[in-house]
This record gives sequence, structure tokens and C-alpha cells, in this order.
Amino acid sequence: MSTNGITLQERQGQTTMQITSVEFRDEETMITAQGEMGTYGTVYTSYLLKYDSTGNGGTVSGQGRGVVDKETFFSGKFSGVWKRDGSNILMRNLVNISDGTTNLDLITVNTGQRSLSIDVYVID
Repeated sequence: MSTNGITLQERQGQTTMQITSVEFRDEETMITAQGEMGTYGTVYTSYLLKYDSTGNGGTVSGQGRGVVDKETFFSGKFSGVWKRDGSNILMRNLVNISDGTTNLDLITVNTGQRSLSIDVYVID
């Protein structure tokens, strides 16, 4: 996909991760998850969702770590936006990866299944 000189290339197929914890606070929620993520190996990540004035969306930031093997390790920091879609949460994040690439992550949190699905695109 290409738009106005920006090219999005799918990095891997859609990945599902399991939510390991959710911590509710007055003005934010912390979600942690882990799973196998193809290119990035075993991934652990945390999402800090800050509420806007409606409480149905806002900003998100966080970090993730991926371990492929004893020699290969990735880290990433991200920020973006989130909004509610019924009982699900949709996140759109720009991710700076330790290998120098930048990704666009499209994430759907399925609260009823305690999982999240991630579509990852490399931004060229």
C-alpha cells in the first residue's frame, strides 16, 4: 500500500497475543501482553492508555521486547491513539524498532477473549 510517498509493507501475517494483566487507574489503564510474533520471536509488551475527556479514547504509549534466540533481541517504543469499538479497543501506533525500522501497528484488543490481534506494517 502506498499513500502520498509513504509505503506500507506487511512485515508478517496477523499475530494474536494473550493479555497477561490489566490495571485500571483514574485517568489511564495499563495493559500487558505476551505472545509469539514471527519476526520478533517471543514478545512482551505494555500499553499505557490515557483517557480523553469522553473516556472512550485517547492516547497510547508503551514499549515492547522481542527475543528470537540467544543472539537476536529487539526492543521498541511506540505511541499512538486508541478508541473503543463496543467492548473492543482499537489502537493505531507508530513504533520505533531497535533495528532502525519504523512500524505501523494496527491493534484490536478483544476484551472478552483476553487477547489482542496485531497487523504490523513497515513504513518506508
